[in-house]
Amino acid sequence: MIDFRYHLVSLISVFLALAVGVVLGAGPLQNSLGTALNDQVSSLREDRNQTQARLEATEGAVIERDDYIMAGASALLPGTLKGRAVALVILPGALGEDIDAASTGLETAGATVVGRVSLTSAWVQSSRATYRSTYSGSVAGYLGGAAAASQANAVLGQALAAALTGTDQNASTLTGMLTASAQGTEPLMTVDAGLTATAEGVVVIGPRASQDTGEQATATPTDAEDPAGWSDAMVGLASAVPTLVLGSADASTDLVAGLRTAAVPVSTVDSVGQAAATVSVPLALAQALAGGRGHYGFDDGADAVMPPVPGAQAQSSARSEG
Repeated sequence: MIDFRYHLVSLISVFLALAVGVVLGAGPLQNSLGTALNDQVSSLREDRNQTQARLEATEGAVIERDDYIMAGASALLPGTLKGRAVALVILPGALGEDIDAASTGLETAGATVVGRVSLTSAWVQSSRATYRSTYSGSVAGYLGGAAAASQANAVLGQALAAALTGTDQNASTLTGMLTASAQGTEPLMTVDAGLTATAEGVVVIGPRASQDTGEQATATPTDAEDPAGWSDAMVGLASAVPTLVLGSADASTDLVAGLRTAAVPVSTVDSVGQAAATVSVPLALAQALAGGRGHYGFDDGADAVMPPVPGAQAQSSARSEG
């Protein structure tokens, strides 16, 4: 049996160990431990200061880059869209500041924004697929022989184009059908600013990448919405009017990335939320109005960083010949 002396020896051993630890910590090990901790703290503080300095330098470089781009805009854009009438189509999640920036670029180029509509999530909600399929049949009757597509969202996209570019009664009727609310549900479209003239071209403005808008990025779309619905709608829209889409292509599920992957016949700019979009949007639209098409920006699928400047190539050729 374990007697009292065993417990006594054990307690003495514990206190001896504690005493030795205190003596060593206060004596031989004190300086080395303190020095090591101080060195680590100093190293971490230096790393933090360097990171902060690099961040400030990067932010300063971005500001200078944007100032340069905006200065270039004032030189490149005037006259590129002189007298052209443009309608804006806003998709869910688009930010007001991005809409304003695109409008500023268009106006600097000489275009007039003649109307603005906002599309709703009803275009991509899976629960309303049957409704869109049925409704597109009714809408197609007002497109006459122009209803070249059979896919529901493509037909509705053609109806949107007709509503923005037409002057007849059918255009008014189609606007009414797209803004109608069925049994209290969300309509396909709302009119933010009524048309003051028929549009010659359309600029579609989508959301930024999900991480830029404060939303959690997801690798796949939710069950409630199918982003491919926007691609189908753009097919119909572009079949009737030159169309430029401004959005994001950071992830495969982003708007512009989806359009490029599906080879939808629209021009795209993926620099939404950046100063570059202010320059690229008017230039890409000018190209589309002239019968061209291209994809511009910094992400996958882009043909170039920025669109060609109208007349610049001809001037360059003339200089080389001279």
